Amino acid sequence: MSKTPITKAQLGMPAAVISHTVIRLRGTQTADLTVLHAGTASVRVNLLWGGILWAFRTAEAAQGVLEAVSTARATVMYLPADAAPAPQDPYDRPTIAIEWSRRPSFAVTARSTLTADRRRTVYWTDIFLGPLTIQMVDRAAFHSTIEVLQLAHNVAVAVCPDGPHFATNPTDDDYRPAL
Repeated sequence: MSKTPITKAQLGMPAAVISHTVIRLRGTQTADLTVLHAGTASVRVNLLWGGILWAFRTAEAAQGVLEAVSTARATVMYLPADAAPAPQDPYDRPTIAIEWSRRPSFAVTARSTLTADRRRTVYWTDIFLGPLTIQMVDRAAFHSTIEVLQLAHNVAVAVCPDGPHFATNPTDDDYRPAL
């Protein structure tokens, strides 16, 4: 058996990278929130919802994700009130972890398509956050996601060193985005 030395360049390079992930949200969303190392430079606001771990390292990141999702408000009028979630075995659920260290760039698009039998139109909203796309399938998912992200933002403002600079709530009517 021979050993091959690992170069310094290989140590920093992962074997694979996920370049894009799609998360589809339907029905009322609930989450668990945990804070680690509050008030320090290594603070972490963990939001575990569904099979997804959202880790916010800064209040700026929490505000940016909330801003991106709240921008979709104009598109949710076309969505059904509550599309019942498909029954799912806990082992069928995707599990991913997303680490947010800064404000993401984002785009929101209202989408629609005809069903296979061409009898009705299905609507949803895509929220593009770089390598992540959140698909909102109904208004219940949108409103409960906003509540979950508002909680994460409020906690991040309280425990992150940059909190006072990013305390403005993006869902407020008089909110002006950071430039």
